[in-house]
Amino acid sequence: MFATLTITGLLITLPGGLMNDRIPSKRIIQIGLLFMILEFIALSQTTYFPFIIILFFLGGIGNNLYNVSMDSLFYKTSENEPPSKRIKTYVSFYLLGAGLGAMFSGNLLQYIDFPKYLLITSGLVSILLILTILLPSTDTFKFELKSYKEDIKKPHVLLFIAIIFCFAIHMGSEFTSYGPFLKETLKLNFQQMGSYIGIAIICMFATVRLSNRALEKGTNIKTIVTLGLLFSGIGYLIMIIPIIPISLIGRIIHESGDAMMFVFLYTGVSEFFKKERIGGNSGLITLTQTSAIALSSLVFGPLGSSFGNQVPIIISSITTLLALILLKRYEHISQKN
Repeated sequence: MFATLTITGLLITLPGGLMNDRIPSKRIIQIGLLFMILEFIALSQTTYFPFIIILFFLGGIGNNLYNVSMDSLFYKTSENEPPSKRIKTYVSFYLLGAGLGAMFSGNLLQYIDFPKYLLITSGLVSILLILTILLPSTDTFKFELKSYKEDIKKPHVLLFIAIIFCFAIHMGSEFTSYGPFLKETLKLNFQQMGSYIGIAIICMFATVRLSNRALEKGTNIKTIVTLGLLFSGIGYLIMIIPIIPISLIGRIIHESGDAMMFVFLYTGVSEFFKKERIGGNSGLITLTQTSAIALSSLVFGPLGSSFGNQVPIIISSITTLLALILLKRYEHISQKN
């Protein structure tokens, strides 16, 4: 079932990004949220597997349209502020919400069943849909696909994409092995899992803000990327130690590294691409991440099942650290389009 979400991401992410250059992002966000609401309500009423697969596909479309369009809206409406300042606000509060959401969900699932949880979630997403009337409208443009190709084929952009791809490989192990590791190895219940995941993500809020403050004071983005890859890879290795406090510390270190990499990602997209085509181009960057997750999930899923959930985590930690090799060639990080 979860593979359906990844497949949907591969199919929808790039078209969704291109749509954001041709249709106001606000409208696509509303469509995405509507799909998600329908998915949650319908899932709460069925246990018929083929129908569940269809609903996961529908929800995957909605989720990907929403995520790509929110990023596009951010890039298109915040050009009057310094990049570090707007990235600090957008990314840090997005992660703070994700962390609080994980803690809320974990505590909720400890006391109610999934159908009720899905109905509550649909209600919360419905509130978001209503609030979208407050979002600004974005200008629309229409370009030939070759214009996007010209943007992407620049050497420093291709290297940027390669680094993001290598970094995103570890997310495949998170998709397949992270949850089972918490449940089977650390023996955490839903409430404890929510706290474990949520605390680490909330710490990303502080890391994003500190990283952007360092950039504002003149720190080179290459330094942030180097620390991000080191923290992400090493922290992920520490996380597999089956002692909950030590594992949590490792997870916080890992998430701090991921937060620095998100700063790198949003900074790169903001600097490298013109606002008129940033929807399609940012969609391609998201597709790069999704492709890495999909491909690595196909490998890590069977590995985790056959040899233990720690094995995919160890391998993906190594691939994250190997991305440091690409940084030696990354000399154009501040080059603007």
